[in-house]
Amino acid sequence: MLPSGWSVDVLLPRIRKAVEMTTFISLHNLMSSGRVSSHPVSHNAEHVICWQEFSNKVTLLAHGLKLRPESRWLLISNDTLDFSIQLLALIYAGKQVVIPPNTQAGTLAQLAGEFDAIVSDALASLESSTPPLAPIDPQAAIIDLYTSGSTGQPKRVRKTLAQFEAEIEVLEALWGGALADSAIVATVPHHHIYGLIFRILWPLSAGRLFDTVTCAHPDILKQRMAQFNKSILVSSPAQLSRLPELTALSTLMTSTDFIFSSGGPLSLSAATEYQQQIGCDPIEIFGSTESGGIAWRKQCVNDAWEPFPGVVVKRNDAGAMLLMSPFLADMAVLPMDDAIDILADGKFTLLGRLDRIVKVEEKRLSLPEMESLLITHPWVTAAAATVLSGRRQRVGMLVELSADGIQQLERHGRRHVRQQLKLHLGQRFEAVLLPKQWRFVEQMPMNAQGKLPCAIISAFFTSEESLHAKS
Repeated sequence: MLPSGWSVDVLLPRIRKAVEMTTFISLHNLMSSGRVSSHPVSHNAEHVICWQEFSNKVTLLAHGLKLRPESRWLLISNDTLDFSIQLLALIYAGKQVVIPPNTQAGTLAQLAGEFDAIVSDALASLESSTPPLAPIDPQAAIIDLYTSGSTGQPKRVRKTLAQFEAEIEVLEALWGGALADSAIVATVPHHHIYGLIFRILWPLSAGRLFDTVTCAHPDILKQRMAQFNKSILVSSPAQLSRLPELTALSTLMTSTDFIFSSGGPLSLSAATEYQQQIGCDPIEIFGSTESGGIAWRKQCVNDAWEPFPGVVVKRNDAGAMLLMSPFLADMAVLPMDDAIDILADGKFTLLGRLDRIVKVEEKRLSLPEMESLLITHPWVTAAAATVLSGRRQRVGMLVELSADGIQQLERHGRRHVRQQLKLHLGQRFEAVLLPKQWRFVEQMPMNAQGKLPCAIISAFFTSEESLHAKS
């Protein structure tokens, strides 16, 4: 909630004033304002990329893109530095940016009608000298992101650069002063909204160095953190929960004062472990692609969520969140699928999702979409997915086999059938999202109303009531 007597019109100018007192430059002015040529922008595990090299590449590519007639450009680079160069070049060239949820062949095929061309550094202008890039209108710069939709088709979420800038200004006002002279080190990818903002857009605006290496393993993370005197870790609950099992936090995070976590709630036990071992529990960020950032918390201080400045959170009669935010296209109320309880101090607690869009390893998954794809396989008549609880969330899939499917099961065994069905799902879904447990039945166990309640699905993963129940 906003502080008593404060309006968005009063609060946001105060945030902007605080931001202006730093080295912060809004993204729509970044290329025209520039920085000193030796200013460090990023580190690619070999050397530092300074502003002159970075800005030259953005400028050359932007002028090359301006010569092209295509308006919608797919951005898929797995290299964080290349991605950031291509992103800024597209924006300054007046092109529409299209960022897919992943680079799986099936996903890109689904988005074939959403873009005209794929961006590449090879499109850079060959001119030895090009005019500097002028400021752009942040309201006119369009970035399309995609999330899992319940219909099976990726759902487009259209954002303007102005929306990203509004959120970045709030982040900088809240934590920018404490993060001075720190480098961004990350375990999360850059093509989802959390990584996009925290790994690329916010550091670029704040003049903060970002590391281009995505630290998938603790030894790589330790090596990258040792590269910098001070570092900020941008990570996720699943990754943060695993780290204490794999290495001693006190030796891993010697240069880290700030840890950010997003993608789902971090367990209290994990937060406590970080507080006890390194004296720093992660700052959790709650939000979504559609909403942008909504709230934050530090569990060891308070397990309730505090809305970001300017964000207004209410609760409807069904218990669902209603959101008003300066990070949206307008201040209209956005209904959310999260059940909440609002506390007397304006903070809130999360009570779970009201739809069947879930998070597995911090990746958004539509259970209906996975079920819909699976039943297109000739061995499958019906499918019902559920999320299995435990230390880490995983998907369980209950499958009604067709006559062909039962025949394959009897001839080749459960492992063969499971592998073929996983290959089928792998056309569209990343490996981490694929079901970890499978149950095969001859007929779905509908109740008297012809429905399949979640409790019935879940029971199959704690019993032997299937053709071959063992995973």
